[in-house]
Amino acid sequence: MISAGLLMLVGRVIFGAFFLIAGIRNFAHFGERRAGPTNYGWRLPAMVMGVGFAIQVLGGLALIFGVWLVPAALALIVFLIAATTCYHNPLMFPKGERDLHIYLVLVNITLVGGLLMVMSVT
Repeated sequence: MISAGLLMLVGRVIFGAFFLIAGIRNFAHFGERRAGPTNYGWRLPAMVMGVGFAIQVLGGLALIFGVWLVPAALALIVFLIAATTCYHNPLMFPKGERDLHIYLVLVNITLVGGLLMVMSVT
């Protein structure tokens, strides 16, 4: 039988890799990300976007290596709430585009739930 500790380690590494890869991709496409407006029509300052992407990278690494789990999870939760509010508010899109954003909101809510679970076992 596989131990709960091993399952938690593997799950945490996979979860951390998700954020690490997303952050690296966001930095790699920084110009494109920077050019896109929020749901509200304004662009975030480059520094704000950079901090958000850094939270993804550093939070992902923290999950992978099992260090500073609670602060990392909290920072990632704040990032997810901000990103969801700024870029995936389904009420801001016409009916044809709304389904994608409803799905992305649900994904981000699920990620927050996973981060809360990580925080609960540390």
